[in-house]
Amino acid sequence: MLQISVLLLIVSIWFPGATRIAGTDGSLSFLLALFCALVSIVAYAETARRLHRAEAALATAVLTTSAFIIVLSLLSMLYADNPTRTMRAVFAQVFGFAIIPAVAAISTRPKGLVAIDRIVMTMIIMSVATSCFVAIGLGDARFADRAEGYFKHSNQLGIALSAALPLVAAKLVSSRSHRLLLLGCLVAVLLGLVKSGSKTNFVLGVAGLGAFFGIYSIYLVRRKQSPIAVIVGTVTAPILLEASRMALQYLNPRAYNLLALQLSGGEAHSVVSRQRLWSMSIDLGLSHPFMGVGAGQPVGDIAPHSHNLFIDAFRTLGIPGVALVSIMILVVVVYVVSAVLSTLFDKDRGNHSTEINVMVLGTSVSVFNYIAANQMSDSFGPSTAAFFWLPLALLIFYRGRQRSMQSGLGENPKLCARIGPQLFQH
Repeated sequence: MLQISVLLLIVSIWFPGATRIAGTDGSLSFLLALFCALVSIVAYAETARRLHRAEAALATAVLTTSAFIIVLSLLSMLYADNPTRTMRAVFAQVFGFAIIPAVAAISTRPKGLVAIDRIVMTMIIMSVATSCFVAIGLGDARFADRAEGYFKHSNQLGIALSAALPLVAAKLVSSRSHRLLLLGCLVAVLLGLVKSGSKTNFVLGVAGLGAFFGIYSIYLVRRKQSPIAVIVGTVTAPILLEASRMALQYLNPRAYNLLALQLSGGEAHSVVSRQRLWSMSIDLGLSHPFMGVGAGQPVGDIAPHSHNLFIDAFRTLGIPGVALVSIMILVVVVYVVSAVLSTLFDKDRGNHSTEINVMVLGTSVSVFNYIAANQMSDSFGPSTAAFFWLPLALLIFYRGRQRSMQSGLGENPKLCARIGPQLFQH
């Protein structure tokens, strides 16, 4: 039941505009998230005993910080101009309490690796399906020069696709079969990213893809594995970059021209407008430094959020809010960097761990892509928050499995940790 609920949740987050209840985007996704949290409660005690100390510490720190953000957001209803909009910030954090415990509970069951692989494949399938809908203009996914897909804005579609792209790439290089099909999936998601017209997320998606293959090449070189694959990757990388550039130029000339203007030092309208929006948001934060204007509140009549995660937290929740968000992001970034470095420089116990190592790299890049995208495109809104929590939950699983393999514990690791139960006390 829990696994089915998580799979349905993944399907629903790709259609926030089509799963609205009472006019609110993503309402069905939020209800599914609550259900996942409730169902996974019965497995909390067993899951706590199976978590590695580091993974339990990360989950505890992140979810505890998230809980404080929820409390601040609810308190801001007392003074916010539009109290109902404060729930947007709450919804975004609730996804973390649903996804991380649920994925952890699923992973500790028999055949947990198979179940997690099913979750990853569902994520890939939905990213490809959404990209195909955008490419052919089916239903609400019509395309002019910016495509929203089934999201409210094209930036949200770009965030979702740029977060999913490293997962597709990781599955492509780690899979022993269906590689041609997965290559087609990679091309389809890149096409969807081009069609979205989101310049920031196109750059992040392509750069993230290049970063993943670059890190993977280092991984192969250090282990003296597949020298042919390293050579092919070195030759293919610039070709893929040029192909992506040409695809953007011919399929979305408006986005290409604006991106070329920015890269040449010119001032694109979107950049200028964001700078003004950030300036206004900082001024609002300075006017209300300790409480902010209230979670989820729009920036006047200009924009629904500040288009920057930290500035938006400062504007809406003041210094306490931006401090909490900074702590959460810092903890996650340190964990991501540690996971990548450990994968690159720790010795394997055998080739059986290669797939796990590759997925650690892929999920790490996916998490980083989402964080980077929220500095320009979104501000951790409820329509895209799941694309942060899901890759993070997958990274926690793969990193935990990697630790057990690196310590030689194989498929039956002893994962007990005192800090583990703290994950389920918050």
